[in-house]
Amino acid sequence: MNWVVFGVTAYVFFAVQSGFAVGWSVGAGVTPNLLLVLAVFVGMSARRSAVPWSLLVVGVLLDLLPGPVREQGTLVGPQAVGYLAASFVVLQLRNLLFRESVLTMVVLVFAVGGFAALVESVLYAFRGLPWLAGEPLAWGAMEQLWRRLQELVYTAAVAVPVGLLLGATRRVWGFSGRPRGERVF
Repeated sequence: MNWVVFGVTAYVFFAVQSGFAVGWSVGAGVTPNLLLVLAVFVGMSARRSAVPWSLLVVGVLLDLLPGPVREQGTLVGPQAVGYLAASFVVLQLRNLLFRESVLTMVVLVFAVGGFAALVESVLYAFRGLPWLAGEPLAWGAMEQLWRRLQELVYTAAVAVPVGLLLGATRRVWGFSGRPRGERVF
């Protein structure tokens, strides 16, 4: 995988996602997650060893965006760990699906994004344990999971045109075919 292309694309997607969030939000501020689409695209096509690193970078970038505890500042870590754990999901599922299909990208957006959201919710819930000492809990897990589900549906709809655009640039990425020693199951 060409890391320069990945870095530039991740930066552009990060800038678009953070800069135009108000312009394409629907409902109660639900926006698509372009970095999730990038993570799924890289997860479907890159070498096995590059997938966890690239998804970790995407998770750190998502942690830099305003999160569910905006008033407490930026917390780097929950989405990074969530996407690192979700790299295992994409590595297990990508051999069972057609890698060049846009439908596969939509399915993996739900799988990877859902798993990352669950891990993130657990980490935020552990962070909210001071409620046991009587401090107010500033983060509602069910509300955030509902919001993440709405974002996943919106992201899946956006994944079709963005996935086609990324698929057209597959040569630039320098993805190699399946290595000889990689097993399908």
